[in-house]
This record gives sequence, structure tokens and C-alpha cells, in this order.
Amino acid sequence: METRTRILAGAAISALIATITLTSVASHASTPSSPAERAATAELNRAVTLSNAAADEHSRVLEAQYQEQMRRYEAQQAQYRARLAELSRQP
Repeated sequence: METRTRILAGAAISALIATITLTSVASHASTPSSPAERAATAELNRAVTLSNAAADEHSRVLEAQYQEQMRRYEAQQAQYRARLAELSRQP
């Protein structure tokens, strides 16, 4: 029983500490941002948006290149199969 009591007491203390910590963090989170913080956040968001747009465009270019390579490969394979079929028909 003593071990169970210690475990329950430890869990209760941990829960109390977590509650106090979360309450403290929550009270600080409701502090309004200053104009400088809002401007910095807006600038960061603009930079991330531009970076994402550039990454998206790069991804589209790579996808187009890949699709073109696949189109050429499939055309080459079709030519190869046609030539193979032609050769197999010859006596």
C-alpha cells in the first residue's frame, strides 16, 4: 500500500505543478502584442509567403520537367517496341 500511496501522491503533485504552470503560461499569452511585434510578425509572414510561393513554383517546374522526361521515355519505348515487332516479323 505504501508504494501505491507514494505513486498517487507523486501524480497529485505533478498535476498541481502542471496546473500552476499552464495557468501562468496562459496569463502571459493573453498579453496584447506591441505595434513593433505586430509589424515584425507581418514581415515574417510576408517572407514565409514569398518563400512558399517560390518553392511552389520550383516544384511546378520540376514536375513539368519530369512529365516531359516521362513523355519522351514513353515515346522512346513505343519506338523500341515497334522496331522489335518489325524485326520479329522479318524472316
